Parts: sequence; C-alpha cells; structure tokens
Amino acid sequence: MKRLKNWARTTFCKSKDIIYPESEAEIIDLVKICNENRTPIKVVGKAHSYNDIFCSGEDGVIVSLKKFNAIEHIERQNQTVTMQAGIDIPTLIRKIKPHGLSLRNLGTNIFDNIAGACSTGYHGSGIVYGIFVSDLLSMEVITPTGEKKLITREDPEFAVYAVGLGMLGIIIRVTLQCEPYYKLEVTEKQMRLEEIEADFERLLETYKHFKFIWVPHTRNFMVWLANKTDKPENSLWQKIYTYGIIGVLVNNFLHETLLFFASFRRSLVPKINRFMSRMLLPKKGEIATSVYPSHWAFFLPHVLKQDVVEYAFKIEETFEVFREIIEMIETKKIYVDTPIEVRFVKKDDYWMSPTQGEDVCFIGTKIHFPFGRQPEYFRYFSHIDQILLKHGGRPHWGKQFRITTEDFKKNYPKWDDFWAFADQQDPNGIFKNRFSKRLRGEK
Repeated sequence: MKRLKNWARTTFCKSKDIIYPESEAEIIDLVKICNENRTPIKVVGKAHSYNDIFCSGEDGVIVSLKKFNAIEHIERQNQTVTMQAGIDIPTLIRKIKPHGLSLRNLGTNIFDNIAGACSTGYHGSGIVYGIFVSDLLSMEVITPTGEKKLITREDPEFAVYAVGLGMLGIIIRVTLQCEPYYKLEVTEKQMRLEEIEADFERLLETYKHFKFIWVPHTRNFMVWLANKTDKPENSLWQKIYTYGIIGVLVNNFLHETLLFFASFRRSLVPKINRFMSRMLLPKKGEIATSVYPSHWAFFLPHVLKQDVVEYAFKIEETFEVFREIIEMIETKKIYVDTPIEVRFVKKDDYWMSPTQGEDVCFIGTKIHFPFGRQPEYFRYFSHIDQILLKHGGRPHWGKQFRITTEDFKKNYPKWDDFWAFADQQDPNGIFKNRFSKRLRGEK
C-alpha cells in the first residue's frame, strides 16, 4: 500500500501503487490493464490540489507523469509549443525562453504541471484572458479504454475535455499557444474599496492584468495592475530583495512565526494583519512600480502551508459579494489570517469550467497552518460557501468546497451532459473516485 499526501497536507491518499510511466506506450498499456481488471486509476500532477481529486482509492493506482515531461516541438513562427503533459510550468517557461516565447497569463502559483492546470481550470487575472486551457490548440488523451484521441480547438468535444477533472482519461500531450517574450510593468497602490468600485470599469479596460486584495481586520485594500512594457527590468538585487527578503523571509517565515503564536490566541490575528500590511503594502498615497519578465511578475513565493477556498461568480456582482464577505467576517468575529484575493477571468464555453458562459470574478481566501498547527476554520469556509452559492458561485475544482450535487446542477447547465459523456467513455468506471462520487451524490 502506497501513501501520498498533497502539498498542503490537507489530503492523504492510499493506493495499491504509484506508477511513473516514461513513455506513451507504457501509459496506454497501463490504462488497458486497469480497464480490463476494472482497477481504479487516477493521475496526480504536482499534488497542489487542496482536495482529493487525484486520489484513486485503496484498490486503485495513482499515475504520476513527472517522467513524461519532454518538450517535443517548438514553432517560433506560429509561437506554439508541443509538450508531454507531465511537464511543470517552471520547466516550460525555462525551455521556451531561449526561443523568445512566454506564456500569456499565469496565476500566483506557477508550479503546477500542465495536465493538472488544464484539468482543474487554473487561471490568472485579466478580463481579456480565459482560464489556462483556453490557450491550448490541441490535446491528446488516452481514453479509459486505452485508445489515443486527438482533440483540437475546432472539435466540438474540446468543450467537454477542456476542464475534464481527470474523469475522461489521461492527457498525455498538448500544443499550447504562446506569445513573444515580454515584460510587465507592475503597479501596486492602496485604494479604498469605494475608489476601486468607482474606477472598476476603467481598471478592467486599461490594464491587461488587474486584481485587488483586502487584508481582513483592516481597511487596507491594494490593487495590482500590470501591462506589457519595453522599460528596463528591475536589477538582480531588486529581484532578490522583492522575492527573497520580502517574499520569502518576511511574507513567509516571519509571517509563519507570528501566526504560530496566534494559533494559541487567535485574537492576535488582527494585530498581525495590521503589522504585515505595514511591512508589505505600499504606503497610502504612494505608488510602487516594478518591471519584470512576465513570469516573475505573476509569481508570488509561498511556502507557508494553507487551505484554500475559491469561487467564480458573475463579474457584475463583485462588490456586492465582497461586502457580504467583509460583513460576515466582522459580524461572526472570524479571524482570517491572510489577504483575500479578487481576480477576473474571461468567459468560455467549456462544460465544466467555472467561467462557462460569463465573465467572472474569482474570490479566493486562505487559512494558514503555521508550523503544522491548524486553527479551526471550517466554520469560516462554510460561510463562504453559503454566500457564494447564493450568488450562483462555482468553486475552483482544485480547492475546497462543501456543496451539494443539486447546487452544481443549478450552476452548471451541462452538468448532467458531462457525467453522461464520462460514463459513456468510461463504461467500467476506472476513473471514478470518491471525489467524483461526492460531486454526483453517489455513495
């Protein structure tokens, strides 16, 4: 029996074995054997999901594609790259940079692998950009019966496979649309919530990338804005200072130490939040600017273990929902020890995408586990669930949620169609697991 835990240590999985195939043929043979024997099989990427989406169960096997991770073809003229799906995003960035290419848009966590990012709706922020899988031109999938299937953007089935939740087979290869290598000028400044709301449409239209945060138990809001630029990059020392000293030492290790003491007395959290705000946010009235390669600009170092809940909902309801969350935290006297992040993503037509059919706002919130100590936080996450469900919220598939099958059916027009398609493709149910059964209301 093999045991696997996710990065945040919020989920532990047991399986018969963890297998690391190195070739397409090995993956096909493995799927065929599992299908013949009705052995459950699930793929794990970098194990960054906070829930059990990648768990196979004790009678199944887990497959890691970490050894199936080669760049197979780079087309500089068309700015595309074809790669094996086990490659992680940092390796991809490093391999395409010498060819003058960059990725279009990334989240603050850039350590996911490609297959996992596509399957769970990984996203960044910027209303002109969709979720990560929107930049795929094609994908190759090994179906549950062991057949290889090529799906291009023009195929109607792309809408089904784009956010497949790992239920439709194993993604083995993708072709991704890139952009010419670029830099971003990042602007950070404090604004009052009323100012952000009044200037909201302009900020969305003027900046390719726009998000904002609130530090709970304070009145501190900060906007993060970025556009492409030809200005000179910040120096190496500035990178070391920003990402090493401030990002790692202050925002992670100092913060973790302070939160460790707060784990014994949660009423210390507001004071810690105010202190960290003074350390990390630009002073009121000041504007902080920096220029970095795009991937550096998106990246936020984070080694502090945590649990996360994140929902997408109609962008028109951004400030109504946000004020409800603020009011809930204050009236319920819940101590929230990390900023709440608000991001924006373009709509798509993928059946299981949180952004299906409408431009959305994503609101994400975390609770930290300093040195392994876990405060009670399920009451907080449950209140978040309730608020977002009232507004038709759709959870990020790689994060936590506690909602029912009926809630999903209300918010996903293609819900029943997706699962009917999955059952048709996987008649022996080898890609089912406790995660999918929970979604479908099965025992």
